[in-house]
Amino acid sequence: MKMRAQRCVSPVTAVVGVTDGKVTKSAPRTEGAEVLLYLERLQHLVPRCPKDRPITKLELIQSVIDYIYDLEDALSATDDDSSSEEDMECVESS
Repeated sequence: MKMRAQRCVSPVTAVVGVTDGKVTKSAPRTEGAEVLLYLERLQHLVPRCPKDRPITKLELIQSVIDYIYDLEDALSATDDDSSSEEDMECVESS
């Protein structure tokens, strides 16, 4: 099962509060609730984050960092595999 990230309708509006060219400041409670909503969403997007229990913000951030490193490793391994295949094709055609 693939997990897909969902984008906000307008990230600028969600973060800064820009609507119709005017900047509005959200109430602190609203911003806090919004941050908690994004943290919860992030927890569900990262595969190795525990879903059955609440975790601290620090645990969540560490899980996200670890996941990003894993993705980078997977991408570099894919790049290494494709470059070695290209090298093999060059050797075979020579």
